[in-house]
Formats: sequence, C-alpha cells, structure tokens
Amino acid sequence: MPKSIKDWYHNLGIEGSMQIAGIVMVVPAILLLLMLLVAPFGYIIVASFIEKGSQGFSFGNYEWLSNPLFWPSLKNSLIIGVGSVLLEIIIAVPLAILLNQKMYLRGLWRALITLPWAVPTIAVAGAFLWLCNPHYGVLNQVGLEIGLLKEPLGFFGDPSLALLSVVVAHAWKGLPLVFIIVFASLQSLPEEQVEASKIDGAGKLRQLQYVILPHLKTSIALAAVLSGAYNFSLFDLTFLLTGGGPAGLTMGLPMLEYNQMFRSLNIGRAAVIGITIFLSCIVALSALFVLMARDRAKRT
Repeated sequence: MPKSIKDWYHNLGIEGSMQIAGIVMVVPAILLLLMLLVAPFGYIIVASFIEKGSQGFSFGNYEWLSNPLFWPSLKNSLIIGVGSVLLEIIIAVPLAILLNQKMYLRGLWRALITLPWAVPTIAVAGAFLWLCNPHYGVLNQVGLEIGLLKEPLGFFGDPSLALLSVVVAHAWKGLPLVFIIVFASLQSLPEEQVEASKIDGAGKLRQLQYVILPHLKTSIALAAVLSGAYNFSLFDLTFLLTGGGPAGLTMGLPMLEYNQMFRSLNIGRAAVIGITIFLSCIVALSALFVLMARDRAKRT
C-alpha cells in the first residue's frame, strides 16, 4: 500500500507514468473545448426557455416557431442550401473527372477552381454586386450588347431573381469543397477496375456509368451534406448581398436569427432559431452516416 502520492506514482512504472502524463496533457484541451463549445451551447439552450422581459422558464419562445416570419425563412434556407448544392455538384463532378485526366496545365486549373475559398466573403459579395449591377454591371452590359436582354436586370433587387442570384453566389463560394472531396475520391479509384472495363470493351460513357459514378456515390453524398449544411447556416454572404431583401424574399434562418438577436434584442427567440439550424444540420449529418453505413455494409 503506497504511503503517499509520490510512492504511488513510482509504483506505476514507465507505461503507467506515460498514461498519466498523457491524461494530464489532454486535460487543458478538453477544458478549452468545454469552454468554447459545450458552455455556449448550454447557454443557448437555457436562453431559449427565457422570454424577453421574463424571469422564469417557459416555452413561449418555441411558440414563436408558428410566427409567419419563421416558415418562409426556413423555406428560403432550404432553397439556398439545396439549390446551391445541386449547382455545385453539376459543376464540380464533371470538372473533377476532367481534371483527373492528363492535360496541359492541370495543376493550374485545379488551383483556380479552389480560388473561391481563398477570397474573403466580403470580396465575393462585392464582385457579385458589381457584376450584377443594373447600371454598370458586366452581365447586364454583355446581355444588352448581344441582344439577350431588352433592359437591365436588378439581379439582387428583383423579387423574381434575388433568391436565385443568392443561390448562384453561394454555389460559387462553396464549389471548392465539393470539387476537393470528389477529386480526392477519384484518386482512390482502383486502376484495375478502369483497365478491366476497357478490356471488356466499355467506352468512356460506360466507364463513367458503371465504374466512376458508382465509386463517387458516397463522396458526392458526403460533399452534398457538408456543403448543404454550410450553405444552409451561412449568414454573411446573404447579409452582404441583399440584407434579406427585397421584402424578406432572401431572408433565411441565419438572417432571421441575426434580426432577433441584434435588432429586436430578443436572445430567447434567436436561441430557438439557432437550435433549429443546429438540429437541421444534425438530421442531415445523421442521414449521411446512415447512407455511408449502408454503403460500407454492401461492400463487405
């Protein structure tokens, strides 16, 4: 029986001492993680049960989910998330397959595709506002010159075009994520499968249909969920492009949360919206894990 902590420590031996040292080194990181993630999330949950001007707990903030502002905002967030992901997949998958082939300046093209990640969001918003400006924007000028447009369009000010324009901007910003995931998956495609399909007489389209796309199925699903969750919860780009306008037609849940938090100064309602965004992302990620588990089970 050790008489002191010092004796107990010496009795552990080298392996036991290393385990204790490892635990001691990890503790600060765990405490920091708890402070930065768990504590704020706990505060949000508590705040969601406290109505503005009230001292007690209630479900009044959750009743606000039936407010006429909430469901249109949720719909807009879903449109932005799903629409931008569809555009990203339609563009990124063919580009990844193309740039996986041997071609001139392949490295340069790959770097250019990942450029949107390196550009600050405020610069992206400024570029899109300049391109789409109804008075001096390049898109309007080109459209008028070639006869595609009869009059200038206010892409971010026109109620019929604003949400679509926001979706396109989100897709451009999120394109590198989908491209990198799909391109990385192509690197693990067994060359033997491609060669075997060639021996069997499969052309490029057959290889794409029966070899490449089935191999990319899981990675495309992963990219879709991650990018969709990112675009669904993204605040700054929409805020800079439209501020939620015109007439709230581009206001998603992040914008609604911002308005409740900083304009209405209603922390409880903002917390409820934040929890809704979080749970929506969790549902999407859970669906992804189920899909990946089923795919893994089929392969084994």
